[in-house]
Amino acid sequence: MPKALEILEEAMTLPRAERSFVADRLLESLDGEAGLSPAWSAEIARRIARRESGESSAYSREDIRKDVQALLSK
Repeated sequence: MPKALEILEEAMTLPRAERSFVADRLLESLDGEAGLSPAWSAEIARRIARRESGESSAYSREDIRKDVQALLSK
């Protein structure tokens, strides 16, 4: 199997955020233009790592909507 297909198969097993990061870097390499600065790329990688380790959490859109509605109805 060609190396590119092996890499693609492995990349497809990554979580969505990491696949997005990889896709962005690949597209950036084709365009020759900076899509994300190195600082933003590092920040994205840091946030992904924090989220996957459980160090940070996320809130659902529905939970946020309920909280905002509760605040607005006061």
